[in-house]
Amino acid sequence: MATSFQYYQWENMDVVFQNELRNWEYFVQETNVFQEKIIDTIGTFLNNEFAGTMAVYTGYFKNVGNQSIRLTPIGNEFVDKLSTGEIREYALEIAYYFREKAIKRDAWEHIMRQVSRIESLFNDNLNNTYFNGRLDSMAINDKTEEEEETEGLNVVKWDFNAMYLSNVS
Repeated sequence: MATSFQYYQWENMDVVFQNELRNWEYFVQETNVFQEKIIDTIGTFLNNEFAGTMAVYTGYFKNVGNQSIRLTPIGNEFVDKLSTGEIREYALEIAYYFREKAIKRDAWEHIMRQVSRIESLFNDNLNNTYFNGRLDSMAINDKTEEEEETEGLNVVKWDFNAMYLSNVS
């Protein structure tokens, strides 16, 4: 009788572990808000607009073609706890690169047209999967050491911030 009782306990333990595994799998499938809801959303509308004319990528500086846009996640900050979830503000650096060794009036006009076009796209997408998206500030040719090493590189950088409601219950 004792042997069958021990066997029964192990069968129940297996069911408990299987349930725990199911709960763990659910946890692992949580949404990566920064990538899926912020960066991918921005990358999509930029790629739709500039398809084939310039690379849009995430991460550190890469010397990619004559024009490119880089999306770099900076961080996020807790804004508010609601009864149904929490609001966080996500920060990114958006960089537009244009490579031209001899900058003349035509080149600057092109850069400023692209800057206006990019700013318009962000304005058109203030509330996408995120809300209150905004380009807070912009700097021209404020380069990192790595960017300085690329001859003829011009850069326009924006600080982008947007809010997202997550952990909704």
